[in-house]
Amino acid sequence: METSATYGKIPVVDTNAGRYTNSSQSADQLRMDFLKLLTAQLEYQDPLDPVENTEFTSQMAQFTGLGEQQKSNQLLEQLVKAQNLGQMNQAVSYIGKMAVVAGDGVAINNGAGRVRFDMPQAGMATINLFDENGVLVKNISAQNFDRGMQSFALNDPTLPNGNYRFAVSMRDAEGNDVAVTTLESGVVRSVINDSTGVTLELNGRRVNLADVRQVEQS
Repeated sequence: METSATYGKIPVVDTNAGRYTNSSQSADQLRMDFLKLLTAQLEYQDPLDPVENTEFTSQMAQFTGLGEQQKSNQLLEQLVKAQNLGQMNQAVSYIGKMAVVAGDGVAINNGAGRVRFDMPQAGMATINLFDENGVLVKNISAQNFDRGMQSFALNDPTLPNGNYRFAVSMRDAEGNDVAVTTLESGVVRSVINDSTGVTLELNGRRVNLADVRQVEQS
């Protein structure tokens, strides 16, 4: 009886290939499926043109690298989730408290308000207050401030209630302009955790948790 064989064609091996689209499949299971395919390839290869050992080695190395990458990605995902959970727990404790963040807004009520800024060095600084249209409505002449975060009370009954912007300028001993970081404060109303990370909602805007400079009792 004559027999014939067909080389170079690998029979179908049930490896549940559809699972490759599922990122939750373990790297160990993927490796076992690959070994099944590799065994079938060895069994049905053309003996006149066998696959070289270097090719098998390359395939194994690539697949091993894929498995290690998957494990690394899973570990990284777990670390990110744990970090976000920790940040979320920390951020929730800020609700109802006053948070100080980078910004240039200040609310005026009954002529009173408070501006905050960070002095890079001790010196004389001038505060300018602008309305919502960018028009200068008040100038507070140069006053001496220490280095670091400052809180300055505004008290002017002529100022209508509303939201204002402010800027702070200063000069060093040589008369050179020095940048001053302006800050704003607001009561934290809510905490949001989404694809951008953990953010706080205050003064009608969202602020990254990492950008909070100070937290106070409201």
